Amino acid sequence: MTSDVFFSSIDSKKHKSPLLKIAKLLNRCNPQSIFTSGDLIAVKTHFGELGNTAFIRPVFLRPVLELLNKLGAKPFLTDTNTLYVGMRTNSVDHLHNATMNGFNYSTLQVPVIIADGLRGDNSVSVPVEGELLSCVKLAAEIASADGMLVVSHFKGHEVTGFGGAIKNISMGCSCRQGKLDMHSDSRPFVNQDHCTACGRCLLFCASKAIDLNPKASITDKCTGCAMCISVCPHNAIQINWNASSSSTQKKMAEYAAGVFNALDRKLIFLSIILSVSPACDCYPGNDRPVVSDIGFAASTDPVALDKACHDLVIKAYGGKDPFKERYPDVNSAVQLAHAEKLGIGTADYRLIEVD
Repeated sequence: MTSDVFFSSIDSKKHKSPLLKIAKLLNRCNPQSIFTSGDLIAVKTHFGELGNTAFIRPVFLRPVLELLNKLGAKPFLTDTNTLYVGMRTNSVDHLHNATMNGFNYSTLQVPVIIADGLRGDNSVSVPVEGELLSCVKLAAEIASADGMLVVSHFKGHEVTGFGGAIKNISMGCSCRQGKLDMHSDSRPFVNQDHCTACGRCLLFCASKAIDLNPKASITDKCTGCAMCISVCPHNAIQINWNASSSSTQKKMAEYAAGVFNALDRKLIFLSIILSVSPACDCYPGNDRPVVSDIGFAASTDPVALDKACHDLVIKAYGGKDPFKERYPDVNSAVQLAHAEKLGIGTADYRLIEVD
């Protein structure tokens, strides 16, 4: 079985708008057969950490939102809070960050909703038939949407080799505990040098897994919800980022399968292959792109889309993989193979160029 991936180059001899190209690509995905009038549709993207400039430009979301509005759907922009401590750790800071980076009602005329609640614990458990997981913990407002249009920035990533559509609907659609499930095989720990014994973490620990004697420490009762990370005012609670790349990628694929289950497969994917930075947009800064701007691609199959985007980057880099050069110990194909095994797509694709 082969999946179609629709591609439009950023090149434009006739000076056509890139926004028109995006609209054409999305229409080739037959959105009227997936979304219907009145549907509450999540437009999942990444708002970019404050200080980073490689993230998707908000203007690229205009044709996405216009398409959904024409169908009579009710779109909303969404993302989830981060596991690490930064400007997107809680919804208050996250919304401020989104506004500063141009993702707000005044620029795009749609609501912005942080999908996993104030502190990243608003979630829904969805069963999956995975190799490593039997259920996944998805952000509640994504799991309860009627469908999702996923807009991803294709780029490099230090843990997974590259980050695209699969990463956007796995790591990007999970609650805080879900992110911890994918990133770490152990519980958080307290850096005693930073702990002031303020006791704030105790107030938010639902499993009573924190002792204060005299400083905080985390016991075996910890369930891994990671709430303590976001509430600590001194950044004293940290994570062992110790899950192997292979384990993280497999869990990502299983979380992606959970999203397909929760949304009854009502998803369309758009990837922006511009400013292809070597690392994640979660950093408060970014390096130069690894290749020049390539274009846009869309599909209803995230596996085929990620494989096509990766191949386009390799082609633009002269036949070599720039992400493999940067992260030689990471096999980024694991996420594709495992997602394919779980039945959410295929790496066998047909690239259809759209003028």
